Amino acid sequence: MQSASDQVITFKIVNHGTSEYETLVALRQEILRTPLGLSFTTEELEKEKSHTHIVALLNDEIIATAGLVIESSSCKMRQVAVSKKFQGQGLGSLLMNFCEKYAKEKGIPSIYCHARHHVVPFYEKNGYVCEGDDFNEVGIIHTKMRKNL
Repeated sequence: MQSASDQVITFKIVNHGTSEYETLVALRQEILRTPLGLSFTTEELEKEKSHTHIVALLNDEIIATAGLVIESSSCKMRQVAVSKKFQGQGLGSLLMNFCEKYAKEKGIPSIYCHARHHVVPFYEKNGYVCEGDDFNEVGIIHTKMRKNL
């Protein structure tokens, strides 16, 4: 198993429609959609043109990704995915930090996400707080979580 902890991870903004974007979509499909028996639709991906796409790279390989949607007074972090071989090594937290820093630099006071129920403790560990009632999204329970920046 590879470890990200002893290697240099870099972060980068990726443009919609590029080959790197296609790679991050494939990673999201593998981690987030395939286990649920779902696939991204053309319409869903088309809506992402205005989103900010962030990737974590190890030796030019995309090993994690997250999307940001800048709103008027907050930022929604969505579609967070870490390659299976790098899960549990702190990479998700590094990705969160990068997303939070990016939003803060844009003058956004808070960031939120719709967390799948089983990853709520991960977000809590990273300073996020549950907000409101649980809800169903893509057929599974989610919780809205927010962090003030």
